[in-house]
Amino acid sequence: MKELALFQVAVQDGATGFMTVQEGMDSRFPELFSELSQTTEAPNRAVASSIFMRRFGFFITAQLYLLAHGKMWDGKLENVHMVKTPGGISFAVDDQFLRERRDGDLETVLKEYAMPVVEAFRKIGHVSKLILWENIWGYSIWMYGMQDSPQAERDVESLMDAALWQPEMRKSFFHQFLGGCTFSEAKSDYKRITCCLLKEVPGTDKCPYCPMAK
Repeated sequence: MKELALFQVAVQDGATGFMTVQEGMDSRFPELFSELSQTTEAPNRAVASSIFMRRFGFFITAQLYLLAHGKMWDGKLENVHMVKTPGGISFAVDDQFLRERRDGDLETVLKEYAMPVVEAFRKIGHVSKLILWENIWGYSIWMYGMQDSPQAERDVESLMDAALWQPEMRKSFFHQFLGGCTFSEAKSDYKRITCCLLKEVPGTDKCPYCPMAK
């Protein structure tokens, strides 16, 4: 599980943090936004929501990485602990929830981990869900670009298929983010179709792959 450190996720015995992701979505979101405002200088909730999703995108990518290697972490969002680090929020999860991959796990990652958090912060931050989903996709395409296995290739194909996202979502946002390119083209020349709003943070310029950097 050491590889998950690449995605800011620690798998531990008895994981703890300053709050859980579920708490950050519910009763303690004002405290979470206060933390984000202090540490990142996010000027408003929209920017703070996007910055948080840039971090949570690491957690979802860690889940996809596990699936590509035949594993699954199946705790609840209330079992995903947020940890304060010098580089920003990271995540800690308990190793008791690790198991072998099963059928349907890829859909579970989309609909029971990613989608509820996207929907919560879309409403809290009054920000486009496209931005939040693309914040996840940016790390996912990076991770899959490093994999060389039939399982990873099958997972990418499934994530591009609208059927995996339905009925909760009409289409595959990940496919939309390819912008008409193939996966191979997109991973070798990554470009966003939405701005992640990080440029709104004082002293921060547009990302090199921002659509507004032209």
